[in-house]
Amino acid sequence: MVSSTRWTPAPARRNVTIEDVARAAGVGRQTVSNVLNGSGRVGPAARARVLEAVAQLGYHPHHGARSLRSRRTMALGYLMPQTQLQSANLIMMQFLQSLVNEASRRQYRVVVVTADGDPRDEMRRLIRSRSVDAFVLSELEHDDPRVALLHESGTPFACFGMTGPGLPQSWVDIDNSEAEAQVVRHLLDLGLNRLCYIGYATRQYWDKQREAGFRAGLASRGIPGDGAGVLGINDDPSARGKILSFIASAKPDAVVAGSDKIAVILYGVAADLNLRVGPDLAIVGFDCSIGADLVHPTLTSVVIPVEDIARRVVSRALRQIETGPDTEPGEIVPVWLRQGDSTPFHRRG
Repeated sequence: MVSSTRWTPAPARRNVTIEDVARAAGVGRQTVSNVLNGSGRVGPAARARVLEAVAQLGYHPHHGARSLRSRRTMALGYLMPQTQLQSANLIMMQFLQSLVNEASRRQYRVVVVTADGDPRDEMRRLIRSRSVDAFVLSELEHDDPRVALLHESGTPFACFGMTGPGLPQSWVDIDNSEAEAQVVRHLLDLGLNRLCYIGYATRQYWDKQREAGFRAGLASRGIPGDGAGVLGINDDPSARGKILSFIASAKPDAVVAGSDKIAVILYGVAADLNLRVGPDLAIVGFDCSIGADLVHPTLTSVVIPVEDIARRVVSRALRQIETGPDTEPGEIVPVWLRQGDSTPFHRRG
């Protein structure tokens, strides 16, 4: 006779909770929380019992809880403005990619959040839940309320873009004005003498600085005023028509564009006016986004070194986590002009 044994599967192990740890250690739930977060006053004996119970039970705190050793989440919060979700905003998508890569290299992850309303509501939620160790901001406004919130709360942060006076200067940026002035001088050195500028008419400081840089570049060569003219546009369907009318009237031989997106519109406008980009109308963009290589002829454009900026921004954020508030001044990263076929390679004879 063959005997058989009926096999009964072991009950599935449930997730260990903080209450289980408290029960095993003979302490209250708050005491366990204090030990895990490194807060409050806990005696050495009770702390030892809690840590032993955590190890024996295999308890894993929620990711938002601070690490037992470092008291960190190993996460950076990046508040992504709605404008950066637009497919045409290539340069900021490149910055986000560079930010994620650099953070990963430093064993950090990036928590990306967007907000339809006041972005500070999402920031307060992340601060309260201790979900991130620091924030990264971009596309700053003058007296940006996000910066004020982080400063007042004592939360580490670093920015791609300048913060206002009276606030921590934990930012990395480029000199937009000098970059455009260099473009103007480059075009004048090529023998082009009817330069105009087309940029966005916004309150953003970088748009204002780029337009001012165009005028400064002309003035540095003794050319007063606006050259062949200055046009400010909005990012809407009417922009193309305004640009076409402006170019037809001003008849420039070179256009300094405040962004690659505007430069791409200029390619279509040039075709409508039977102008060849390069020989008849030189065009220089700003950003040197991946779109600069997608047009023909390739676009000459100001390179924003987003990888270097991301590296410096992450370094400044992590330095605050390690050593406290950042009292250093902001950093200006140099840019350069990448020559494409939309401008002459040699001086016109």
